[in-house]
Amino acid sequence: MTVEGNLLIMDLLNMEWSDLDDYNRKYDHRVNAENYAKRAAVWKRLESLGLFYRRGLLDLETLRAGGDLVIVTLWRKFKPIIEEYRKTDYDKSSNQHWEYLAESLHKVYSETVPIDFVSPMKENE
Repeated sequence: MTVEGNLLIMDLLNMEWSDLDDYNRKYDHRVNAENYAKRAAVWKRLESLGLFYRRGLLDLETLRAGGDLVIVTLWRKFKPIIEEYRKTDYDKSSNQHWEYLAESLHKVYSETVPIDFVSPMKENE
């Protein structure tokens, strides 16, 4: 909810790639440490928020108020990359709490937003 935090989120939302190889050429931690640091800062925060939600320490309304659609939108954008990481990385449960939170928020948005709202999760359903 800071200016710096919102700038980080905008940097992530503006990332573009065509496939996993293109993503790795542009953004892998070995070729783009600055982007990795930005991603890690946001992804780890979202993973922590998801864990807090799962443990009952935060409720969806609070998370919705503080995260707007960003939590769901970022999940949708990076889901294919994270799923590939899960296949090849040693941590098969990578970002599972963020995923759980994004899916829970998506359900809330699906039930409460206007009928003409374009869901940020729609493409992956």
